[in-house]
Amino acid sequence: MLLIIPKKYEFETTLTPKRFARKLDGELTELRPSMNVLSTGKFMRAHKFESLYYGRREGDRFQVYYHKFKKRDGGETGFFGTYEKSEHGTLVKGKIRKPIAAYIFGAIWTLLTLLSALVCLSLEQKYGALVCVAVFCLGVFFMFWDTKAPFLYSFLERFPRAGEQEKQEQ
Repeated sequence: MLLIIPKKYEFETTLTPKRFARKLDGELTELRPSMNVLSTGKFMRAHKFESLYYGRREGDRFQVYYHKFKKRDGGETGFFGTYEKSEHGTLVKGKIRKPIAAYIFGAIWTLLTLLSALVCLSLEQKYGALVCVAVFCLGVFFMFWDTKAPFLYSFLERFPRAGEQEKQEQ
């Protein structure tokens, strides 16, 4: 699935905000993603032979990523969310999306390849323009191709839902 547009995800859990935060901290391996590629690479090498959820929590904001066994997949798709107290427990809101750097790089990629295609068209080189458009399409496809979203949904499904408890009581 291509993940160009972030997907909103919202649910309500029966846990209190404090218990939700504790459960989140217990299930995540702490990593503070940064622009430093070396620290992310070191983390990926340390956890090369295990599949795990990693991320961080700061206050009422949190990030969740998924690392797959034997892959070097740092800086991939993640869940960027917040939580707050609600009537039945805790309301969790957020988006499953790529990091901002991927969107910036995608915009630059788009501008450069489409500009190259226009230059080729102005020089009457139709095959060159077609190649630039093909490179553009391949680049966008590989940049935004995503297989991590189902894993993130399954992580978020682990938390008890507020509506499920009411159905069980009836």
